[in-house]
Amino acid sequence: MTKKRHFSVYNDFRTGFFCKLSIFLGLTLIALYIIIKAFSFFIKEESSSLLQNIYNFSQSGRCESILAFSLILIAIGVILYFFHCQFGKLAEIAEEIEGSGKIDEEK
Repeated sequence: MTKKRHFSVYNDFRTGFFCKLSIFLGLTLIALYIIIKAFSFFIKEESSSLLQNIYNFSQSGRCESILAFSLILIAIGVILYFFHCQFGKLAEIAEEIEGSGKIDEEK
């Protein structure tokens, strides 16, 4: 037989932390993308080896994948924020129910 698991309404599975983490990583990747594209705007193809590598990377599809991953991480962060808010509302409802149950028991 399977064991039933009961989760507390106060347990939000760390959605607040993961929300902040994924949004932070998403914004960091967007900043990295903007910096790479800005450097490539000022760097020309006739540059030295390191600058040439930055320019080549900015013109490749891998640079665009950084933008895609950042948008995915930000979307995941928004979804986790929604879950975090819903767990908070669930905890408030549980407190109200427990509070009204105690009042009824006293009467």
